[in-house]
Amino acid sequence: MQPNRLIHEKSPYLLQHAHNPVDWYPWCEEAFERAANEDKPIFLSVGYSSCHWCHVMAHESFEDPRIADILNRNFVCVKVDREERPDIDDIYMTAVQLLAGRGGWPMSVFLTPEGEPFFAGTYYPPEIFAQIARQLADAYQNRRDEVLQSAREVAGVIQQVAAARYEQMEGEPDPHIAGSYLQQMRQHFDPVHGGFGNAPKFPPNTAFPVLFWLGENLNSEDALQMALRTLDAMALGGIRDHIGGGFHRYSTDAQWLLPHFEKMLTDNAQLGWAYTEAYSLTGNMHYAEVAREIYHWVLREMRVEGGAFASATDADSEGEEGKYYTWTLGEIRQVLPPALADLFCNVYSIRPDGNYREEASGQLTGRNIPHLRAPLNEIAAELGMTPQDLQEKMRGAREMLLQARLQRVPPLRDDKVLAGWNGLMIESLAYAGLVLENEQYVQAAEEAARFILQQMTDEEGRLLRRYRDGEAAIPAYLEDYALLGAGLLVLFEATENETWLAEAKRLANRAIADFWDEEHQAFVNTADYHERLIARVKEVHDRSTPCGNGAAVRLLAKLYGITGEENYAYFAYRTLRSLWSPIQKYPQGSDSLIYALLLLAGDELEEIPEAEAAQPAISTTGLPVHVEMHIMEGGVMIRFLMERGWHIHGAEGVPEHLVPTRIEISSTLPLVFGEPMFPPPDTLQTGETAQPVPVYRGELRVVVPVIGIGEVTTDTGEIRAKVTCQPCTDTECALPQTVELVEQVRLHLRDEGVR
Repeated sequence: MQPNRLIHEKSPYLLQHAHNPVDWYPWCEEAFERAANEDKPIFLSVGYSSCHWCHVMAHESFEDPRIADILNRNFVCVKVDREERPDIDDIYMTAVQLLAGRGGWPMSVFLTPEGEPFFAGTYYPPEIFAQIARQLADAYQNRRDEVLQSAREVAGVIQQVAAARYEQMEGEPDPHIAGSYLQQMRQHFDPVHGGFGNAPKFPPNTAFPVLFWLGENLNSEDALQMALRTLDAMALGGIRDHIGGGFHRYSTDAQWLLPHFEKMLTDNAQLGWAYTEAYSLTGNMHYAEVAREIYHWVLREMRVEGGAFASATDADSEGEEGKYYTWTLGEIRQVLPPALADLFCNVYSIRPDGNYREEASGQLTGRNIPHLRAPLNEIAAELGMTPQDLQEKMRGAREMLLQARLQRVPPLRDDKVLAGWNGLMIESLAYAGLVLENEQYVQAAEEAARFILQQMTDEEGRLLRRYRDGEAAIPAYLEDYALLGAGLLVLFEATENETWLAEAKRLANRAIADFWDEEHQAFVNTADYHERLIARVKEVHDRSTPCGNGAAVRLLAKLYGITGEENYAYFAYRTLRSLWSPIQKYPQGSDSLIYALLLLAGDELEEIPEAEAAQPAISTTGLPVHVEMHIMEGGVMIRFLMERGWHIHGAEGVPEHLVPTRIEISSTLPLVFGEPMFPPPDTLQTGETAQPVPVYRGELRVVVPVIGIGEVTTDTGEIRAKVTCQPCTDTECALPQTVELVEQVRLHLRDEGVR
């Protein structure tokens, strides 16, 4: 079989699909031109190299000649590596969340030749995916007007959602928001297992800097203990690679035991910093030991040419998730002497029948994930050993097992170099080198920094996002400038080399010049020289890394603290003012922006105030559903955020004993609102009724359009939302909750109507 066009790409993820029977294009003008010329829709598939379910769908569907034939005959097929093109990923993930009511990867989106989405989802089993593809192809040919109208509406909502992220009324940034932030964090904190929310659990990477700052500067015992308890629990669990160092992406359970086994550079950079900071604040050598393990793994397995760092390692090896990292009892006994094997199995919870359960079925696999049943000093006391003796024996056992593991077929490594992700690791290594007094870490950070600046900058001095196989390409995004700049600042602090400060200032100045939006007074993720997509986004809320605006304001705040140059403080405060309303509504989602504000405030904040009840919250009882109202051009969007393991019901078709989700919008202005536009729900089959229950999980966005405007006598007024929902798990429900949200708005008159 001849390879498809992806064979000419540099992304390891795209190259994995170069020999599919699907006639893939990379994201390019040629693909969209072909779609227009042949009058075909586009099938867009977005994923990343270490994504387990991306591999599953590739094997089940994209390697199947029958499904490939359906796709090739009816669509122009486009593959995107989300790590190379976060702008594409962000926009079309919004479409997935709007149309499917959930998000995730692989992302499966069907577009018009103009790039407007009319159907979107994530992973589909092969038969269902084939059926969807056939039905959508038929709809595009035989119900074209309906499809195009739907696509226009979805694209319009995406643009409005992007606008809603920053077209809010301004506010004056107040560092006392730390009180509301801590209140939200307390409500979601798991005091038993650490972390926030229910399973699956992700490391709270962006929260650690805020919690440690509050603990150190304002003596908040709550903040410090939430951070330390989480780090302690993660260090015990299977999410930590006890044999080779580093942490896996996330845990599928609340106990941090069963991970998805991919390892990300970004997670380990931020966790390395967090464990180093924990050691700095407490003096507990355990935290230093975990941090060193992370950096040893990074320097051993993640360095690529020139000293830069690869992006990730895969979850799968030899076609099986976790095979590289898990052990049978027999495999351990083959490597370790009998007495040491017995001791290791006792300490690391190794069982004859295994402790690793298959995620979907819950069945034991016969393999083990090494994890500590208790801290080593407690186990040592139980065994009548000194902690030092047990630590020495376990260190030797782990090294022997590591050498044996290195003989296995390793997971694939995504060896592309991303500028911003390397910036996070440069910052982490430089800080650890300073605190742990390890010159090797600082030298590694310097080597990576030199590579990025020399090899990933174009002739005009602009940063490039990706380097691989001798080629630097793709204009860098806001996060690249901001995260790399922050890394260089810490490198300056570690070395006192003024070159790194000068480069950090250059990157910050370039970010202001290229990414500042003067009209809306905040930063955009893409510059004017980037490809124009169907929407342009400003980020307020963090994911596993700081959002673009959070990373930028943090860099500016640190530069102001070091240089005293008022220009940096001006742009930092101006951004915070512009974004203050969404920050205030959901502080827990804006860690990096709040951290930047605390850095700017410095000594201004002397204590943490008692928080007032946050208006958008469903209740003050800690129920895990959060509701926001966003005012958009042409309507209102109600956004629900549900903790893992919880759901709310659909608007229709709900059994009588359950409460449907209801949204009522009113206004003091002469606005006429249409019916709420709910996306299709998932269904849940319970034992209480034969009728499937329509439910939403994760994130739900509901748009309520303005369908008419009466006589305008004033341009200011209120929009009110009354929202009722019933939070439930799969086994029990809380009482229905009703919340009323209010926004002050101003109508903008223009020739074609009212905005």
